[in-house]
This record gives sequence, C-alpha cells and structure tokens, in this order.
Amino acid sequence: MKKIVTGILAHVDAGKTTLSESLLLAAGAIRKAGRVDNRDAFLDYNKWERDRGITIYAKFARVPVGDTELILADTPGHVDFSGEMERTLNICDQAILIISATDGVQSHTRTVWRLLRERNIPTFIFVNKTDLPGPGKEIVLKNLKESLSPEIVDFTNQGTEAFYEDIATGSEELLDSYMNSGKIPEDMIRTAIADSKIFPVMFGSALKQEGTRKFLETLVKFSTNPAALDGFGAVCVKIDKDKGGNRLTHLKVTGGTLKVKDIINGEKINEIRLYSGEKYESVKEVSATEICAVTGLKDTHQGEVYGFETRVPETRIDPVLIYAVEFPLGTDKQAMYRNLCELMEEEPGLRVEYNEETRDIFVHLMGEVQTEIIASEIKERFGTEVSFGTGKILYKETIKDTVEGVGHFEPLRHYAEVHLLMEPLEPGKGLRFESEVSVNDLALNWQRLVLTHLQERVHRGVLTGSPITDIKMTLVAGKAHLKHTEGGDFRQATYRAVRQGLMLAESVLLEPYYYYELRVPEGAVGRAMTDIDRMCGTAVISGVDGGITEITGKAPVSTLNGYAKEVAAYTKGLGSLSVSLAGYEKCHNAEEVIATRGYDPVSDMRNPCDSVFCSHGSGVIVPWDEVYEHMHLPLTLGVNTAEEAEDAVSFAGPTEHTDLFLTVEEVDEIIDRTARSNVKGDKHGKPRVDSKPVVYRGTKLKDKYLLIDGYNLVHAWPELSELSERDISAAAGKLMDYVSDYCGITGLNTILVFDAYKLKNHPTEELNYHNIKVVYTKTAETADRYIERYAHENGRKYEIIVVTSDGAEQIIIRGGGCVLQSCSEFIKDYERRKGNLSDMKLPEGVKIL
Repeated sequence: MKKIVTGILAHVDAGKTTLSESLLLAAGAIRKAGRVDNRDAFLDYNKWERDRGITIYAKFARVPVGDTELILADTPGHVDFSGEMERTLNICDQAILIISATDGVQSHTRTVWRLLRERNIPTFIFVNKTDLPGPGKEIVLKNLKESLSPEIVDFTNQGTEAFYEDIATGSEELLDSYMNSGKIPEDMIRTAIADSKIFPVMFGSALKQEGTRKFLETLVKFSTNPAALDGFGAVCVKIDKDKGGNRLTHLKVTGGTLKVKDIINGEKINEIRLYSGEKYESVKEVSATEICAVTGLKDTHQGEVYGFETRVPETRIDPVLIYAVEFPLGTDKQAMYRNLCELMEEEPGLRVEYNEETRDIFVHLMGEVQTEIIASEIKERFGTEVSFGTGKILYKETIKDTVEGVGHFEPLRHYAEVHLLMEPLEPGKGLRFESEVSVNDLALNWQRLVLTHLQERVHRGVLTGSPITDIKMTLVAGKAHLKHTEGGDFRQATYRAVRQGLMLAESVLLEPYYYYELRVPEGAVGRAMTDIDRMCGTAVISGVDGGITEITGKAPVSTLNGYAKEVAAYTKGLGSLSVSLAGYEKCHNAEEVIATRGYDPVSDMRNPCDSVFCSHGSGVIVPWDEVYEHMHLPLTLGVNTAEEAEDAVSFAGPTEHTDLFLTVEEVDEIIDRTARSNVKGDKHGKPRVDSKPVVYRGTKLKDKYLLIDGYNLVHAWPELSELSERDISAAAGKLMDYVSDYCGITGLNTILVFDAYKLKNHPTEELNYHNIKVVYTKTAETADRYIERYAHENGRKYEIIVVTSDGAEQIIIRGGGCVLQSCSEFIKDYERRKGNLSDMKLPEGVKIL
C-alpha cells in the first residue's frame, strides 16, 4: 500500500480542518464530519484548539483510498505557530494548499508558497468557500496565477482540449506530447506535478462537501509514491506525551523497516503506534514512508535523523520576540527552568533562557497568542500560574565584508590555533560551515571537531550581543600539538576565532520584518499610508474592491506589532490586518538600538574575542587586535598586520550569556603560575627550560577559607536536588549538616552562602551553625555576588577555595586569585572523605560513647 504524507496548509480561517474532515468523510474514514465551531473536529481534539477554534499542533489522520493511504498532516495557520507548520513541511511528500475564495491570496499564503517552493514539494491547490459570495472562479484563478505561479492549472475539467493545452505550457516535454497526439499521458502529468512544473487547482466547498470527493480522487490519481532509502532511516517529527504521561517520539521512516525492540541511539523501542487523530493502533513493524510514534526513547529531539538518513531538516522561521516569565512569589525558578526545558522538547518553537546572575527566565516566542497557550500548558502540567512581560524584539547580526578570524588557545600544556574565513551570505541563508584544510595540515578529527564547535552554540555578535546569521564560516587553517592538544582546546580556539573575526568585520544589525496585507475603507487610505510610512514600512495599493482598498508591503515587527487594534479602531471594525514573517532585514533604527543596549564585546567574558598564548610558562591574554602579530600560522587573506585589518566598529548592548569560555581545569592551569615558573622564552618567543636549579625558600602559609554557593550546590547534588523539589528549606538544612561534617574533617574555615535577595528589606544575615558560618544575603544581592565581593576583598589575605558550578562566577573568581572547585568535585571529595572516616579503625581501648 502506498503511503504518502500530505501536508494541509493555509492561512487562518481558510478551512484546513474543515477540508480534512470532508476528505476523511469522502474516504469513509469517519461517519460524520466534525466542525470547528461545534468543537467536535476529528483533528482539533486538544482543548485549547477547540476553545480558540484554531489549529495549534500538527496532527495526523489516515485517509485510505484503494491501494493508497494518504497520511494527512494538519498544520497551524496562525502566524504565531508558523514554526510548527514549517517543521511539518520537512517530512511532507506533497502538500495541499487551501485558498479561501472570499479572501484570495493572503500574506501568510505567500510565505507558505515560498517554503513549499524552496523544498520543491509537489503542491495541489483547493480553492475553498466557493459557495459564499465572492469574485468568481475566473478572477480567483487569474489572481492565483499572478500571485503564486503561472503554472497553476485548473483540473476541474480533466481530459478536455483546454485542459491539455493549459498543461502543455509547463515544459517542453509536455508541449511536444500535446503537439504530437493532442493529449498528454497521465504518467507525464503525474511526473510534471512531482517535479513542480505544474500545480493542479480545483474548486469547491469543504463545509458542504462540494467538490471534495473529486479533489480526493484527483489527489490520489496524480500522487507519486515517494522514494525510500535502501537501509533503515528515520527523522524525528516531534516529541509529546500521551494521556498516561508516556514520552512519544514521532518518526517518519524514510527507508527500510522499524520493529519493536529495535535499538535507536542505544535505546530500545518498546511500542510502535500508528496515530489517526487521537486514536492509535499498535503494530509490530513499520516500513518506509510511514509516520509512527514510538515509546521507550528518552534522548531524542525534533529534527534528529537516524540510520542511513542524512538530510537534516532545516527551519528558518524562528521566534522574533523575547518575554520575561513572571512567577508567583516563592517559586523555585531553577525547578521551573528544568520544567520549561522539558516543555521545550515538545515545543521546538519555544526557546528558554536562564540568567544565572539575576535568576530570571526568558522565553522566545512568536506572539501573544503563543504566550497564552504556553501559560495554559505550564499551569496544567506544572501547577504554576505564570504571566509574561511585554514582548521585546529578538535582533540578529551579520557582516558586510569578508574577514579572517583567528583564535589561539595556548595556556600551559594546551594548544590549538584556528583560522576561519567569514563571508556574508544572502539574507535568510543562516549559518553555513565547511572546511578547506588539507588533512596533511590538520588531522581530519580536529577539523570535524572545529565544525562541531561552530554548530554547537549560539554565536553572539559584537553590536548588541545578538545571535549572528547569514554568514559562511570556512576553516582555512588550523594547528594542533602532538602532545598537548585536547578537544577542549579547539573549542576555545574556534569560539575566539569567530569573535575576533566579528570584531574585524563591519557588522550589521538585523530585525524581523512582517509581510502585511491591510484592508481599509477608501476613506481611511490616507491614514493607513501615513501610518505605514511612520512605521518605516513599504506600501503598495494592490487593489480596490467594493469600497475596500488593499494595501500590501513589509514593515518591521517592532513597529507593526499591535497595529491591528489601531486598524479596527479607526475603521470602526471595517478594516483588517493580516501578517506573516518575512525574515530579517537591516534594522531601521540600528543606532538607537545599539546605544540602548550598551553592549561591550571586549568585556563579555562568556564570549571572548581575545586569544591565549603561552609565555614564560603561563597563559597570557593577547587582545583581539594584536592576535595577528602573535599567531603561529599565516593568514590566507594576505593581511600581515593588525593595522591593515583595522575597521571602525561601533559596539553596544547587554546579552544573554550561555557557555563558560574556560573549563575549571583550564582556569586552574592558567592560575597555576608556579608550575613552570622558570620557563622563559627565546628571542622568537618560544619557551625554553632554564637549566639552573631551583631552591625553594619557603613562603608564609595563609589561612584557608572555603566559600560555598549554597543553592548552586543543592541543585548539583542529586539527593538534595530531589528533596528541594518538595522542600527547599529541608534541602538547605541537610546541606548545612553535610558541610559541617566536611569542615570537621578538613579543618577549613567554611562559609556557606544562601540567596535571600528576593526577600523584601532583608539585611545580610550571618549565623554560626556548629563549626561553620552560614550567610543569607541581603535584598538584591545574590550568593555569587557576595562570594565575588568577599574573594575580591580577601583574596590576598587568605587562600580561598570557592565551590560553585556557576560559569560567570568562576570567571570572576579566577581574577581574584582563588582556587575553584566545581560542585561535582566537592561532592566526590565529601563522599571520599566520609568513606575514609568510616573505614578508620579506632585505637585499641578507645570507644565512642
């Protein structure tokens, strides 16, 4: 049986769900067609979908017709859920695009059409709502040909001379066949549709089941069975949970077979389900081109590929707004962050950020409707009512010129150098990575590692700290050391090469734009055109019909957001505004945004632009604009000095920080200046060993202090983390006992610091607990701030050991000359020392009372 995944796409209210119901009814898959307004549609079974009357999540339904089963993929039409629609497109073999006869081609329709053409997906068009008053079939067809493609062909009267004549314009082969015989064989028509040379269109009313049966027959008749891989292959469509809480991984099998008990990425499949709506059938095996859901996989992610499948799905529709999540007083934010990360697995369009310094959580979303849905999900899943602040624009950055970024990482006993050629790409192309280095110059495993590091993180620009895009990065040179190079070295060199290149380049700030279609009464056209000009948009009057003028164009999301309410007000409900994402373009008020952000790229320790070289036995930071003078490999662009590469670059804006740029081990080794204190450099700056004997004359020992970030350690300790989800105070109390035991064993002066910054009017509180000091910070001061201040003030007086896994804190503590110990290291040391104490034998005659 042929199984063909068929996406159903349209703008809001065009009738996607209604057409799905009608096709299911025509195929005999359901006995009665449901309706959106009756809240009984077969595919809109989610309660939020039924309450709002819109599709939010992509779902599948099976339509068996003869020896073919169409697996319908119903996708969202609202712009806030465009990302879900795009992700579904990546697994579709063909698509049905629905156009409302009364509304015609909308801005969102053009976005969908562009995505379909980029992926070369065969497309069948159904013009719906022809039973309602409208412009008529001929005008609608003319509009489709002008707005979408001249190769759109009316398939209403198949087999007629006019039908063949229209198809013949699709290609020379079709024209030759028609000229020779006056007809075109079905196989040739089917191939032309599969190759996107022609696009069938039919007309009808899905609500009244008019024209839908004939459309279904045409769809099956001219569908092409998709190609399959020879061996097993699959792509992860989405992740969700069933009513019982079981984690479901939805897969499209692209080759071979998949059976129960098979292993994917080291995990065993327990069950295979074939869903149609919310009902499913359990099967033992599925074959290529099937869509299924499996249980048993815990470490899968949307967009992953498995087996012989190598085509990683691409998505370009990203969230354009960032919202601060506001929680009730007393909420454990770290626990909520973990919950939101779990939700993010099921909602790939949701991006979650956690600011370790302020303990604030931010989410990236498409708009207000999506925030309401996410808030409802959080309340239902986790029992917490949240709200969202005002949405702020998510900016991006790119470059205008080609540069070569160099990153060098050579603290003691480490080595890596990376050269990246960075070139601007066309808008919307995203980031591209490749290597042009010979394996004779750099081993293949190191090259792969560099490419992996380029892809593993969000790289920040130097104007506002926003993510970069539309840049091609090519590895053009690299160097490793046979003895001292480790994997982490190339990570640091790669990150620094990216940032150094961005500092050299002329950067451009980008912001998201909307395509819009504005319909207003003729008397309001002047007001509308003035508003669009004020919002820095473009405007074209594309038509006038029945006293309503249609204006189309593009405008920044930042200015157009919320304008629909203004339109409704000044047109007294007669006007309307529809939008769809147009992508990112040059920011209309870049200087203002950069100045407001006040970002300093040189001070961003999470995204360093400088390099680390080895001199006199220790790591030395070399500023980004001096790296060319110290690098070990020549530039491929022929630039020899930093002066030749100077660019006037403006810097500004705060950013959300992510990864730590030095591991704890690397930080310790840079700090450890005494390990090779007698290594000096020759005239070329290369280290040489001084042969003179070293006489240790002793030094005055300092008192040792142990500072611990309390809640950071609680959440890193599995036992205490689990307890904290039920009672955070109990977890803190148990940690105090553990730390007190550790202090008794080691004899260290110990200070355990807990956050109390969210309490109103709370002063710094210090108390003695057995043999340790416990500190509760004052209002607006976090534990890491207290520790940083203490280390700065006392770093020269005492030998201070700081226990934390907070990345930003580690970097700042490093500058104070303190010793770092990660939470996991502390836990292991505690358990080791406790174990040794338990195993100790008491002297004969000594008893413990």
